[in-house]
Amino acid sequence: MFMRKLLSFALAGAAMLVGVLLLAYAVNLTHVAMPRRTVEQQVALLRAHTEIRLPEAASEPVPVVVMLHGCGGRRQVQDDYANAVVEAGYAALIINSNEARDIGRFGSMSQVCLALRLLGQERAADIHAGLKIAAEHPGLDQDQVALLGWSHGGWTILDALTFAGRDQYPNALKGVPDGLPGVQLALAMYPYCGFPALADGRDLPADIPLHAILAEDDVIAPANRCERRLERGGAHVSFEIYEGQTHAFDEPNAPPLDPRIVYNENAAAQAQRRIVDLLDERFSQP
Repeated sequence: MFMRKLLSFALAGAAMLVGVLLLAYAVNLTHVAMPRRTVEQQVALLRAHTEIRLPEAASEPVPVVVMLHGCGGRRQVQDDYANAVVEAGYAALIINSNEARDIGRFGSMSQVCLALRLLGQERAADIHAGLKIAAEHPGLDQDQVALLGWSHGGWTILDALTFAGRDQYPNALKGVPDGLPGVQLALAMYPYCGFPALADGRDLPADIPLHAILAEDDVIAPANRCERRLERGGAHVSFEIYEGQTHAFDEPNAPPLDPRIVYNENAAAQAQRRIVDLLDERFSQP
């Protein structure tokens, strides 16, 4: 009798949890609770949580790479790539989207990573704010901008490109200039391409080359889902797959007991070099 009651309580609790999760998904997907801001208000939200790094020898405005972290928040991987691009002569503008919204590590993993909060469609507004911040900085060339995002950040970039390709603005903004002014290149590291991502590859703007680096053994953002979408994008969209690599293979502080995320130092260095090479090709660096 006791075990039957215990089982009943457990099932009721599980049903309640599922109900809460489904309600959270519904609220998130329908944008009911999504804040809507002007670009200026979005800039005010992010400014204190945006870091800009410039090459030491820069004597004139340089191309800038706007960086968007994964769902877990800013990690060591963003600093590693920022160091690589700054050493190559570019500026790095790193946006901490989660911190700006008072989302800590626990909230990041339990809410953002489960798509219960801050979908890529909403976070796409951060890109427009980042472009505005870059345009205000005298050391940055606002006409030579690259976007670089990891996982959720890659999802965000793909959705932002889709909005631009449709001549729309992100749902979280009240209104923005047409397109993505100054953006000359988009780079996505193992982006999340499954539901509820907006981008399906058909509406990506033809004037912004997009390149993605996918991981063969990625079970968090499976490569095949992105392949199908990116293959619809046309000649300006390309991707490559790193064999034998997992999701976030370039993150030095990967969870030690999570087999889904395994750091590979050599693959990480290769990816950093690849990103710099793509920047050099686009911005004609010697």
